[in-house]
Amino acid sequence: MKIEIDLLADYADAEFDGESCNGASLMGTLRALDAAQAAAESTFEGYSAWSVALHVAYCKWAVAKGMLDDADRAALAAELGPYPHPIGAGGFAAPLDSSAEAWEACLAYLARVHGVAMRVVREADDAEVEREFALWKMPMGKAIVWLCGHDSYHTAQIRSMGLPGLCGKRAF
Repeated sequence: MKIEIDLLADYADAEFDGESCNGASLMGTLRALDAAQAAAESTFEGYSAWSVALHVAYCKWAVAKGMLDDADRAALAAELGPYPHPIGAGGFAAPLDSSAEAWEACLAYLARVHGVAMRVVREADDAEVEREFALWKMPMGKAIVWLCGHDSYHTAQIRSMGLPGLCGKRAF
């Protein structure tokens, strides 16, 4: 199972901030936006790109946190820390501060939590993958597979919002 987990994590890394198979990566898309564009909620779904970024961060945090109940990995759990943003329905929340500095901090946090989550995923053993992820009432393996494709979905969502920072910019 190790090779499959590594392949999934490699895919997730590419979709997050690498050579995506599906066009622009999530971070490449988000970096194209300034704070005002990222916070704009005048989109088809009523979500801002910023609230989508927070949702993605929360989901990565939740899966990593769910896998870090082992005392042997206390250092990774400490690096992950408590979730620092508001948690709205489904993990979507508007930012408390929509300044340029807060946007940069959000992007930095998203990169950090992605890194921790992918390290946790890569270190998973068969027993961890098979156990129940109580928060989402599913096997942890299913949550990992879902998480690895999650960025791709939300990148497409953000690119389809009609945000000025993305209009006219082709993904590839």
